[in-house]
Amino acid sequence: MSAEFSALLILIIPFAAAAAVPLLNLVSSRAVPAFAVLAGLCSAILAVFIPLRMSPGTYFSYEWLPGFFKTGLMLDTLSIMPALIATWIGFLVLLYSLAYMKHEENHSRYYSLVLLFIGSMVGMSLSDNFLSLFFFWEVMGVCSYLLIGFFYRDPKAAAAGVKAFMVTRIGDIGLLGAILLMYTLSGTFEIGANIAFASKIAMPLLTLISFGFILGAVGKSAQVPLHVWLPDAMEAPTTISALIHAATMVNAGVYLLARVYPMLALVPVSLETVQWVGATTAIVGALLATFNYDLKRILAYSTVSQLGYMVFAVGVGGVFASQFHLFSHALFKALLFLCAGSVIHEVGTRDIREMGGLQKGMPLTSMTFLVGSLALMGLPVLNGFFSKDMILEEAYKHHAMAPLALAVLAAVLTAFYSLRTTSMVFWGKNRGNKPAAAEAPAVMTIPLVILAAGSLISWLLIGPITSSWVSSGLEGAHIDWKELIRETFVSKAFILTLIALISGFALYMYRATVAISLRTNFSAIFKATAVGFGFDIVYGWLTGFVYATGRLLRYLWEDGVMEGINKGVGAISTSSSIVMRKMQTGDVHWNLFYIVATLIIVLASLLPLFR
Repeated sequence: MSAEFSALLILIIPFAAAAAVPLLNLVSSRAVPAFAVLAGLCSAILAVFIPLRMSPGTYFSYEWLPGFFKTGLMLDTLSIMPALIATWIGFLVLLYSLAYMKHEENHSRYYSLVLLFIGSMVGMSLSDNFLSLFFFWEVMGVCSYLLIGFFYRDPKAAAAGVKAFMVTRIGDIGLLGAILLMYTLSGTFEIGANIAFASKIAMPLLTLISFGFILGAVGKSAQVPLHVWLPDAMEAPTTISALIHAATMVNAGVYLLARVYPMLALVPVSLETVQWVGATTAIVGALLATFNYDLKRILAYSTVSQLGYMVFAVGVGGVFASQFHLFSHALFKALLFLCAGSVIHEVGTRDIREMGGLQKGMPLTSMTFLVGSLALMGLPVLNGFFSKDMILEEAYKHHAMAPLALAVLAAVLTAFYSLRTTSMVFWGKNRGNKPAAAEAPAVMTIPLVILAAGSLISWLLIGPITSSWVSSGLEGAHIDWKELIRETFVSKAFILTLIALISGFALYMYRATVAISLRTNFSAIFKATAVGFGFDIVYGWLTGFVYATGRLLRYLWEDGVMEGINKGVGAISTSSSIVMRKMQTGDVHWNLFYIVATLIIVLASLLPLFR
């Protein structure tokens, strides 16, 4: 099967299956989950054929509006990687959902939206033009709103869905503005043509366009200050959390920055901005995860932090490093969320202070969660170690020392909160009310084993990935896994990674002493993290100001201008009627006078026409 045909199928299958699910539900609701899993499996298998058989370029081009818009699928390693992640993680999430969502209502709505979510991510990453990219980008936004608020009877879930939709709209406005401005200048929506044309654009306009793309990525990939929607999105089913954090939504912004990197590279200030946004997000996410006890929110803030690393990598020119970490992160973060789903499903709480000792009843979940945590920390020789080290090495090469220091500090905190979370959930004594926990069904543990294996050995695929990357015409060099090991362990970034890991372990070992010291000397940090550094408070003030201003303007318009107009019209009508009433005396002489006067006025107005 050709690469272009496979690419077309992995786009069509999720959308067709999403449309078929409600119809199938009318015939047999029990068949819906199995049908969705089968559709996900078909897409995942077909996605593998693309990198095996593709040649760089654009396949399948269709002229939708003659002379105006032509759409197609772009196939290179940069576009295929997010598509592979979306289809395979999506399939594992669907498989896991067979048991996890078994007793929930609205199966057809859930599976239809998940398939649509997967399809929109595939469509976004494979689009060869900005218009279709933006269309799929927006479909993802709608799906996230509906899935985050899936338990819509819960006010928190409903509010979280609205919050995600509204916050990401801020970024979407920037992206749409950049696309339209680019089209106005270049006359085309095609991504490749626009990137080639970028060097001809005046610097002020190109800077404006670059920041529009950056704003779009900041919103979608939960970068500071638009990160606030992602932790609240944990009100969604845990399977959806895994999908958002590992396979769809948040990956889109990182992909967008990587795709338009040649354009950003023409504007130095834009890359500097990306560096600082990424590094700041990495440390903010790590701090908020460190001082949190909600299992899902800890993982959410860790996603914010890791996305910061990816964005930081793009800012220092490490486009491949960002995508390699995207790939690694997808595996271990999906693993961690699905493990968390099994734990919460058993113990009935998300507070890690009410857990403990779960490794006895859930040994497989405990072991796979540990693998995911170690990969998140960047422990040699797991996938997170190699990809994170690659990012730090790129930063060191480009002399981005200040943001690099923030990234290293974030790595220290990552090691600490990963160990703390694992120990409080699975080790020690049971601190909860539930006496014992049992291992999840096989349909839920099989995805955990697959993802854990991926976290352990996926870095061995570095050879085929870099080979395909270079053959696609993307900047980089081909290396195999042996060279990766050799280059990693002799790099200066490896020393920074070791320092971060050792420091994180030390913080964990002496956590009681460190906690007392921090509470005494850095109490402001505790207070700040308790309110998420005040971002939600500020947004609350801004929202309140906007609502108050809107109410004031409505009052001034309705009760001032419109009411004044209504009263004025009424007064004029009343006065006119009084005058007309007085003029209508019933006297024949006066009536004759009015007729003659009117006739004179009409003739006088027409007189210029006869000159």
